[in-house]
Amino acid sequence: MPTPTLSFSAFIFHVMLHQIVIMVARVTTSYRAVELGLSDIWIGVVGASFSLLPLLLATQVGTRIDRKGARGAFLVGAGCIVISVLGLFASGSSIIALLGWTGLLGIGHLLCLLSQHATAADQPTDSKRERMFGHYTALISFAQILAPLVIALFAGPGALPDTSLLFAVATLSGLMSLGCVLLMRPSAQPTVRSKPGPSLPVRQLLKQKGVVQAILAGVGVICAVDLLVIYLPVLGAQTMIPAGTIAAMLMIRALASLLSRLFFSWLLSRLGRRTLLTGALLATGVGLTLLGMLAPVSVLTLAMILIGIGIGLASPISMSWVTSVVPPTSRGLVLSLRLTGNRLAQFLLPMSVAVVAAGAGVSSVFLLLAAGLYGLAYTSHAALRPGSDKA
Repeated sequence: MPTPTLSFSAFIFHVMLHQIVIMVARVTTSYRAVELGLSDIWIGVVGASFSLLPLLLATQVGTRIDRKGARGAFLVGAGCIVISVLGLFASGSSIIALLGWTGLLGIGHLLCLLSQHATAADQPTDSKRERMFGHYTALISFAQILAPLVIALFAGPGALPDTSLLFAVATLSGLMSLGCVLLMRPSAQPTVRSKPGPSLPVRQLLKQKGVVQAILAGVGVICAVDLLVIYLPVLGAQTMIPAGTIAAMLMIRALASLLSRLFFSWLLSRLGRRTLLTGALLATGVGLTLLGMLAPVSVLTLAMILIGIGIGLASPISMSWVTSVVPPTSRGLVLSLRLTGNRLAQFLLPMSVAVVAAGAGVSSVFLLLAAGLYGLAYTSHAALRPGSDKA
């Protein structure tokens, strides 16, 4: 059996490789869709397929992780990712293939992500849980810096990269991620071990103070990440911004998220959850507004910095918030509900905004999401007022 140190190192490398393969595969899928001459609506449909099947599976997976641990979900998820990126490499040359393989990629992503979240959430106190989520999301940000570098390295100088080569790189990354999962120790089963009580039903969980607002805050930032991955390459192709520049902008966003997460604990201790989450959602909204204005590249770079800071701070706060207001026996389930909300938005939003983009242009996608984030900033600020929840 792997030693604890080897297992922890394998977990770290798995998280990074997982983020790299997902980002490279999804960005490359958008470019492949452009190569195939698909319309903005079909590009949105392909993006939505990433979330359709996971939407139906999330709560069942979360409940199983609460009862059985994360080991099985880790293995199946990593295997699905390897198969999907290999499929995109070998046969991703039609709309049907893009839809099918992207759907399988989404299932693998859900299984791995829920397993990672459950591992990070298994902490004895709120402060340790928030610190763990800060470290975990910082690791994700670091991986999201590496992924655009990988894209830029193999993309070439044109507005459209060599998609076959990028899919091959994603396949190799997926295989290494699966290898890391095999080296990880089976996760402990705290629910079975300590038997603190039964898991709450979904309806009762959603009635817990702050749960719905925390889920919605997480949905907002996840949608911001998702639509950037889907539509920033399309915006670049339409405005003749080189693929390398688009990759650099994605890297800047991830770097800003990483730097903000390095100061996450310090900022949280001084500003509190309420102020920090509200400010993070507003910063993300302002950045998306700038993207929607079709500004020069220098201004778009500033927008990516704001978005990166906002996402970097809002994501760990929303995860720690939603797990702090439910019993430990329901953390896997509530995290799956959070991801269900994410996937529902990721399924509906790309298709909805694709219709808007077809009539008003890709930039309208970012303006639409910005408006939603301004609303989430208001509702989160109200839900975390002193006396209403843990602020």
